[in-house]
Amino acid sequence: MIPDEIREIFDEFVIEASEHLDNLESVLLELEHDPENNDLINSAFRSMHTLKGGAGFLGLTKIVEIAHKAEDILGKVKENKMKLNSEILDVLLQTIDYIKSAISYYKNGEEPEEPTEIISKLSEILGEKQKQVKTNEEELTLDRLLDKYGLSNLKGLSLEEILEELVLMPPNKRPKEIIDYIENLINGPQKEKPAPVDIVTKVEEETTKKMLEMVEEEITEKDLKASEETLNQQGKKVEEVKTSINQKEDKKPQKPQKKDEDERVLRIDVQKIENLMNLVGELVLDRNRLIRTVQDLVQNMPTNKYIEEIEAVASSIDKVVGDLQLAVMKTRMQPVKRLFQKFSRVVRDLSKLVGKEVNLVIEGEDTEMDKSILEKLEEPLVHLIRNALDHGLETPEERIRLGKPPVGKLILRAYYQGDRVYLEVEDDGRGIDPTKVAQKALEKGLITKEQLEKMTEKEILQLVFIPGFSTKDKVSEISGRGVGMDAVMNMVINFRGTIDIWSEKGKGTKISMAFPLTVGIIRSLLVSVSGRRFAIPIFLVTEIISVENATIQKLSGREVLLLREKSLPLINIYDLLKVPPCEIGYIIVCLIGNQRIAFTVEDLYGDEEIVVKPLGKIFGNLHGISGATITGDGKIVLILDIVELLKNINNKALKV
Repeated sequence: MIPDEIREIFDEFVIEASEHLDNLESVLLELEHDPENNDLINSAFRSMHTLKGGAGFLGLTKIVEIAHKAEDILGKVKENKMKLNSEILDVLLQTIDYIKSAISYYKNGEEPEEPTEIISKLSEILGEKQKQVKTNEEELTLDRLLDKYGLSNLKGLSLEEILEELVLMPPNKRPKEIIDYIENLINGPQKEKPAPVDIVTKVEEETTKKMLEMVEEEITEKDLKASEETLNQQGKKVEEVKTSINQKEDKKPQKPQKKDEDERVLRIDVQKIENLMNLVGELVLDRNRLIRTVQDLVQNMPTNKYIEEIEAVASSIDKVVGDLQLAVMKTRMQPVKRLFQKFSRVVRDLSKLVGKEVNLVIEGEDTEMDKSILEKLEEPLVHLIRNALDHGLETPEERIRLGKPPVGKLILRAYYQGDRVYLEVEDDGRGIDPTKVAQKALEKGLITKEQLEKMTEKEILQLVFIPGFSTKDKVSEISGRGVGMDAVMNMVINFRGTIDIWSEKGKGTKISMAFPLTVGIIRSLLVSVSGRRFAIPIFLVTEIISVENATIQKLSGREVLLLREKSLPLINIYDLLKVPPCEIGYIIVCLIGNQRIAFTVEDLYGDEEIVVKPLGKIFGNLHGISGATITGDGKIVLILDIVELLKNINNKALKV
């Protein structure tokens, strides 16, 4: 249990630890392909060292123990005393997994399990012998001494490791009783013992040597200052280190220093950002009303200097509010890099599981997305990657027979297009066979033969998004393409996104998802149904057709819109909303997920930028209504949730 007095420090540690663990995982995966890269090795060593130090300060003994062993391995690699290989990296990655899990336990006020198995693997890699093994009595006595001097976090470490930690303490605060006891254990009672200070001095020299090497690697003033403080504790002359570093700097070409602004990061509570976003939303609504009022003034009053001045001020406010809205929106935006980096580990582990060689290519990792969307993307992307590895990509032997490189390619891509962010998962595997998809869909009763005859190859491929669809006859350990695709579709739709699929037999498959840049403020199409005004998110709208120019027919007892030789389901919104029928003036064609559907409305009132406001506890969740907004003319307008409205309609009714 973390005491309340250090809870704030612990919370800060959790944030920093998460960053270091992400960096460690990313760096270790890079080292698998470039094991001699000293920059990567040093980065991994520093992250593990920082993790151990932070955990030690908080008394998180289990993390300290396992991180210390991992740090020793990385230290040996750093000193060219050990070479990294796949087996060592496996254990180091398991170490990272354990530390992540342990932090979660500590956050919940629970004690994590002992990392016995991983500690054993790490010790085996280090080649540690069973020397200086403490008897139960000796270990009990040493533990009591550590408790006595408030050093319980050192329990479980070897005698040398405890000494290393002790020499980092100021000389006047080192517990001589513990040092004397460890000296007796190391030297034995029959041997001629050196003075206790000799042992400490030896460890001091070794520790100082390591620290000097670390200091010399980092030549920035910030790291030098931190190293000075540590060395001062040991009574060493920092001036000698400075001289050594300055001489080293003189021999090296000077690197351009980064501006301080580049390194400044301010952590802000997410709720504060949400509050700021809400205030900007209110400002946008008032901006809309102001613009509408000024337009009415200009149209209905003779021009004079006051009208012109008001119009100029309104125009300026319009621009400033737009810039402010964009700036605040960007505070919610995060690069997809941290999300994409997680999949390097997923691909590595799964490719080993299925016996395939895969090269993961990440493109556009600096592309930014709304944080609320980004947080929900991990699970859908894992589905897509698993399916690509299990069912899409072939084994090395099969690829060679087909004339392909033995190593498969999996691309994870992000990019902007217009006001949308696109995420794509693409592989160069065997592709999806439309004939097999159609056959499975018929067998499972998802479509009829009549419906199949009218479907294009692309429409057949999109059947993989129907719940329960899979082209695999057997369920493997990580599932085949199609399993979980309906979950992917639901997630995309819930965030007002669209999804599409391309595949060519023998060439590969690409699945593309598109999302809005932000979820709080959207542009909408204002329509009326049965005399009531509603808003429809405009990104769903692909086409608007006047009813006079539309071709409407009945097919299998249902109305359809014939559009460029395609039949689209035609749905009356007043039926879905259960309001009185009205005269139809326009038909709106929308893209829902990956499917086009037509809706009837009474009239159009143009488009407008709106702020989505929840209905609150009084109204609760109303079927088919995602929220409300206030338009520029001051009217309260409900926002239609087209996806929710369609959930009560049988899927077969949408396939014509």
